[in-house]
Amino acid sequence: MLTDEAPTPLRVVIVGGGAAGAIAAVHLLRSATPTRPLEVRIVERGPSYGSGLAYRTVHPLHTLNNFAGRLSAVEGDPDHLLRWCDQRGIAATPTSFLQRAVYGRYLRETLDSVAVPRGCALHRSHGTVVDVTDDVRGHTVRLADGQSFAADAVVLALGNPPPRRQPRFEHLAPRYVADPWAADLRELVPARSEVLVVGTGLTMVDVAAQFRRDSPGTRVTAVSRSGLLPEVHRPATSRLHDIFDPGSPSSLDDLVAGVRARIRELQAGDGDWRDVVDSLRACANRQWQALTPQDQDRFVADVARRWETARHRMAPDVATHVRAMQRSGALRVARLDEVDLDGFDVVVNCTGPTPVPTPGWNPLVDALLARGTIRPHRLGLGLDVDRDGRVVDGSGAVRPSLHVLGAARRGTEWEVAAIPDLRAQSARLADLLAAEPRGEGTPAQVALSG
Repeated sequence: MLTDEAPTPLRVVIVGGGAAGAIAAVHLLRSATPTRPLEVRIVERGPSYGSGLAYRTVHPLHTLNNFAGRLSAVEGDPDHLLRWCDQRGIAATPTSFLQRAVYGRYLRETLDSVAVPRGCALHRSHGTVVDVTDDVRGHTVRLADGQSFAADAVVLALGNPPPRRQPRFEHLAPRYVADPWAADLRELVPARSEVLVVGTGLTMVDVAAQFRRDSPGTRVTAVSRSGLLPEVHRPATSRLHDIFDPGSPSSLDDLVAGVRARIRELQAGDGDWRDVVDSLRACANRQWQALTPQDQDRFVADVARRWETARHRMAPDVATHVRAMQRSGALRVARLDEVDLDGFDVVVNCTGPTPVPTPGWNPLVDALLARGTIRPHRLGLGLDVDRDGRVVDGSGAVRPSLHVLGAARRGTEWEVAAIPDLRAQSARLADLLAAEPRGEGTPAQVALSG
């Protein structure tokens, strides 16, 4: 006698419900079908799904650092964000720099509106994941409050850790603010304060813009080893006017020389160096993976900061505010050895996120590192994963049912945490899970039996 039994869904738990987790869930459900169903559960410890810390801010000067035309959350649909804005009466063109609060709403609504095919499911759970263990059914995802969920595949979408510890300033407490996104930062920086911001990247720009509006008369001194501010986006167009591919350079020196030569060629005419950087960004991970370990080490030590300032640029309006602050004396940029700590009322750490494998910032990372389920990449910036983002454990074996998105992939890849990166990673994840054999054991069960 024939029966029409519904196929059993593949159970996927996504740890982290920020931008990476939301974009992953959207792509997974878009790839699911009634005959290859998925049951997706997002576990998020913050107050909302989709926006995460980056897009939770409502400050009017906190805008996106890239064009709206480049920030669709859906792979293969570059106008998805622009259509969403148009449907809600939000003025946006391909060259707009939207407020981050608007983009956070876009991510939340994109997740809320994703079609869930028959036989599939999307669940949301609040809580802190403290461990993922193997069992005969696959995995058990355990939360701090005692909840647990069974999973056939687990996706680590952990987001960025808090800023790197700065022990040299910690003795200054309570004048020292370790996290620039602390809820009480405004109360800690009254009007007319002298503020030292450690770091001169985009986080410093956000903090300085916030002080300009919320703490009148406050003066900011921003310091770093390089003293470099982020570069500024060209406001006119998001389209590349020069497509540059360096091919397959034999070394980091050859790669840098080729990039500089192309920039000189463009600047000798009417071209723009940003086209070279943005073209290189599109193939950056291929170039990164072609470098020798020695050249990767040299890139991190000698080139990375200059690349970051050119790659992660300020929106034009934000740059205008920064220049105005510099002209008025409200913002000064210096090197750390040029300042006296005793001259500041508050010191704010804006040095960038702690590397993901660092103990102490996330109980799940601590548990998995201790057991050898995950291990640091050799550079110490992210976790060791294969080229599809699957965990490499302490023994060197690939764990086919443990997947990593975002900043935790830094090392195997270099460009990992921007929206285009998360979008591409999520599309690849959906392809991998769609190709998993059904009826022969889940990926975790197959791994365990091996």
